[in-house]
Amino acid sequence: MNKDVGRNAERELVSILRNAGYNSVRIPTSNSSGNPLPDVFAVRGSVLLSIEVKSTWERKVKVRSIQLDKILRFVSMFPLEGHALIAVKFKSLRQWRYFEVFSPSDVVVDTENTRPLEELLGQVILQGSEISTVVS
Repeated sequence: MNKDVGRNAERELVSILRNAGYNSVRIPTSNSSGNPLPDVFAVRGSVLLSIEVKSTWERKVKVRSIQLDKILRFVSMFPLEGHALIAVKFKSLRQWRYFEVFSPSDVVVDTENTRPLEELLGQVILQGSEISTVVS
């Protein structure tokens, strides 16, 4: 992913998360160091999201294990309920989708193994990886 495209996607995601009530920031780093830093992290209540951000015109994108290891290590550093996610902007669909990561191995993220981001934003993540809808 081109660095400018990546930065723009990260900024867009931060804005989306903030509008959904998360405290969210982009971590501006090339992430070439061994530090466990996500592209974006967000907190709402006791839930921490550690997010690797991708943007593509294709219907799939490969994410390397080293990137996933970093977002998994980041969430483990805090006494919050952490979730490591890959958020992908599928530009051809004009849609953001997400994939929850449980292990640091290479993964191909596509439109079939992801869920629409708005599902996550309208829900509260509970213990384990169970997700239930918030009732207003």
